[in-house]
Amino acid sequence: MSKPLQPGTPGAEIVADEERLYGRVQARVAMGTEDTQERVGTDDLDRELIGLRDQIAEAKPEDLAPLVEQMTRLAALRARLGGGRSLPVDVTSPYFAHMTLEEGGKSRDVLVGKRGFIDRKHGVQIVDWRNAPVSRIYYRYAEGDDYEEELGGRLTRGVVAVRRNVSIFGGTLRRIGAPQGTFVRDGDGVWHAAVGDAAPVLRGGQGKAARVPRPLAPPPSRDKQPRRLGVHHGGHHRADKALPEIAALIDREQFDLITQPESGMVVIQGGAGSGKTTVALHRVAYLNFADRSRFRPQNILFVVPSRALVKYVSGVLPALGVRGVPVVTYENWARQKRMALLPGTTGSYNQHTPEAVSRVKKHPALLSVLDRHVANQAAACADEVCAAVAKVAGDGARDRIRAAWDELAGVALVSRLTRLSRALGEMRGLDGRARQAAESTIKRARRRAADVVASWAEVMTDETALGHGFGGTDVSAADIRRTVAWCAAQDAGAIEPATDPDGAPISAIDGRSLDEDEPGGRFDPEDDPILLHLIQLVRGRLIGPGGKEVVYEHVAIDEAQDRSAVEVKVLIEATRAHGPDGPLPPGAARRSPGARRSLTIAGDTAQRLVFDNDFHGWQHLLESTGQSAVVRPLRLSYRSTAEVMHFAREVLGPDLAPEEPLLARSGAPVELHSFGDMGESVAFLADALRALAGREPTASTAVITRYPEQADVYYAGLTRAEVPALRRVRQHDFTFTPGIDVTDVTQVKGLEFDYIIMVEVNAQSYPGTVEARHLLHIGATRAAHQLWLVSTGAPSPLLPEVLRARGVMSAPPPDEAAAAR
Repeated sequence: MSKPLQPGTPGAEIVADEERLYGRVQARVAMGTEDTQERVGTDDLDRELIGLRDQIAEAKPEDLAPLVEQMTRLAALRARLGGGRSLPVDVTSPYFAHMTLEEGGKSRDVLVGKRGFIDRKHGVQIVDWRNAPVSRIYYRYAEGDDYEEELGGRLTRGVVAVRRNVSIFGGTLRRIGAPQGTFVRDGDGVWHAAVGDAAPVLRGGQGKAARVPRPLAPPPSRDKQPRRLGVHHGGHHRADKALPEIAALIDREQFDLITQPESGMVVIQGGAGSGKTTVALHRVAYLNFADRSRFRPQNILFVVPSRALVKYVSGVLPALGVRGVPVVTYENWARQKRMALLPGTTGSYNQHTPEAVSRVKKHPALLSVLDRHVANQAAACADEVCAAVAKVAGDGARDRIRAAWDELAGVALVSRLTRLSRALGEMRGLDGRARQAAESTIKRARRRAADVVASWAEVMTDETALGHGFGGTDVSAADIRRTVAWCAAQDAGAIEPATDPDGAPISAIDGRSLDEDEPGGRFDPEDDPILLHLIQLVRGRLIGPGGKEVVYEHVAIDEAQDRSAVEVKVLIEATRAHGPDGPLPPGAARRSPGARRSLTIAGDTAQRLVFDNDFHGWQHLLESTGQSAVVRPLRLSYRSTAEVMHFAREVLGPDLAPEEPLLARSGAPVELHSFGDMGESVAFLADALRALAGREPTASTAVITRYPEQADVYYAGLTRAEVPALRRVRQHDFTFTPGIDVTDVTQVKGLEFDYIIMVEVNAQSYPGTVEARHLLHIGATRAAHQLWLVSTGAPSPLLPEVLRARGVMSAPPPDEAAAAR
């Protein structure tokens, strides 16, 4: 900490000026408005407050602190005696910014807060940062600037003589930020000039995320580390924000992994920024290069978790010499294939599926339930055919039919029935009546088996079968009953829309349809993979009525930890199996122990965004889908710095963080900036982001909130502050160009930015839960160069103690980091 401010210095004068102003505001605000004042028992307090206000106006700087402290106590007492009515603004934190505007030879103090309160008679003017026209001046102009704005219908010109931001917590002025410096009050009430730049500044490098890691150095001293946004120090400015090229940086084991087509299924476990997506892309490119006849682009499928990554990845494969590979989200792919393979099924989805129902439909145990249902269906078909034959031709004919059926074991149900029908024509001596009875029964059975939607309804409404299949799991009997009731309503069909006597539809008071929450006649998004897998089970492959098959030679699944076991199983079965002599016919893979499929599964167990799919690690997922593979870890972080990765691991905690040593380049410390309210943090960020745009015009920055509603507020505030190149991203519609994207944390999975600012990192948005740990980790590890955290209110309990205490956090030296693991 620096030395205390000395009387007579510019810093001391700034502090005295702000304390006098705060005292005047505090006295006036505590008395409330004329029509809400309670005269009983408060007149004396009002007179004391006014007296203290006058003393503060004339006091020497060294006498201000005790006077302001006394006023704080009186203001709090006055607030309690106010008859229970609310004061015009929060007396303990009435504003967060101060301007002195000079217009036509006159000056006035304008304060910016989260609620407005104006009493010009007593020189108090607090304006709402969100909608007061005069607040635009604070956000758009610097101290000393001439301004010209239309205020109240007239053009106003003047000069911003003073522009400062302040932090007031619990009725105490704690920090003052001004062009002349930043001044902080310590725990003893003594003011100091903050060390470093006048304002924290982002710093980094403009998009240079793929760099050969430098040896980790001891973290720089906080006193020597300028707190600024941006750390670029010359070099080539890269404006494009495509995936980094890391082919020259992969190790020998990874190279062998990529360049062996015979490696079959490969699972790549990689932490944030380790290049797992890029390794998967390079594997696709190499397979296409090594065997163009098999791995043609149209025979490959690359599955990503969001539309943003569709655009991201689609721009990389052509650069690697592979054009035409379908890059899709699982949801879009599954919907399109389901509607193509099951013509006539609805394209509408339920928007509010109960959580318990989603968990059941995504649970790995459902795979065994589906297998058992189709096996029982096959057994019932055989029994029905044999019974029909025995009735007209006796046990001998029945036994011949049963033997022919048993020989087709392992063949999918529809194909098995078709081939049994053909076998009837080759049976010599079979009674004509037996053949006719068998043919007609097979025809009916084949028609029922082909009705996949009916099979879905039978499975999902069979409480006994579901209860047996989910026995021993964390799915409760109540969850099963809720699912059965929901699916029964789905299967019942759409209800008639409510109408008035004139036949016009009736809507709820919020404008929504009255039947919007009724599931009838609609599928859930989770139903698509269930229906597709039922097609695979009964038809042997993804094949439609017209005979067109959906099959791939290679499938790559990115961020697979967020996919359900049913979803992964569908993609595995949609990949052609090969034996030693070449591709195997449909259904033969299950009867061929040496059959291999070419898949790449990439993900990170520490970056979960979906928590209702019962994911418990790669081995659990592979076992659930009947597969085996070697999991290949990527240990080197190509994207984020050691400081960011150290913070991210601390957030995850010892139970979730990887045990491997941390390997990453060193960079700027992670910083935490705390404010009293959102308006104050918006003002702070506006200054930093405008400065960054001027210094690093090709930088990419993301302002990340926990919830979309928070992103709306920050975007509106930063727009009012005229922050350039600002974009509000709502539906993964990133442009991957320089600028500032404001979005929520669920939108950024798998993406990369030069600078990340996570806002509202408080206890409400990020409580001490596993889900919050993963979300905070995901947001933080999007940063290539620098990470800032902004909190209004109490910081999240997930933040490391050193960061909450000091506001800055560096990575430990490499040996300490390894020892800690």
